Amino acid sequence: MKRSRVLITGFGPFPGVPENPSGWLAETLAARTPPEGWELRAQVLPTEWDAVTTLTPHLYATVQPDVMIHFGVNARARTVRLEQSAHNRAACQADARGMVPSANAISPQGQHRLDTRLPVKALAAHLRTQGHAVRASRSCGRYLCNFLYYRSLEWAARQDRDALFVHVPMTRTSDGDFQTAALLSAAQETLRFVVEAQAARR
Repeated sequence: MKRSRVLITGFGPFPGVPENPSGWLAETLAARTPPEGWELRAQVLPTEWDAVTTLTPHLYATVQPDVMIHFGVNARARTVRLEQSAHNRAACQADARGMVPSANAISPQGQHRLDTRLPVKALAAHLRTQGHAVRASRSCGRYLCNFLYYRSLEWAARQDRDALFVHVPMTRTSDGDFQTAALLSAAQETLRFVVEAQAARR
């Protein structure tokens, strides 16, 4: 029987974030035992406009994921943020190599906004019942997180697949701050929920 595939991504460091927890999270989550009948693939992406532009078509073509879960860090966030939408816009903001995007629009002929088909609000409510600090969001920003999400939602719509972007806060070890164990627990439960939601539509 063919195994369904989940592509899990995170980002590497970038200016102001020398250690990006999203990359660690993607690799750690993908190393866990996958849901039955599923295969997990992880990729840590360079926080670079050109690299994401080049790598994402290759990932879609080679992995052919049934669902994608992208993780990125929001240094100002105090909760996990489940992103409902990606917008067709890119900020003139330097990446890890000091480069800026060549255009303000991600896709010149693309829609202004793309939404995931996954039930973001239901997932947020479910995670809160599990004790996780989480909320649904409709703005993925204008940096590479939004750029990646828009590209993935475009591809997913054409292929009848699914994608979700999850913003996570910075992880720290001092009392009262977001802990890595709690973050991994929330990510595991997100994976389980997303896989079940995607499988239910088949």
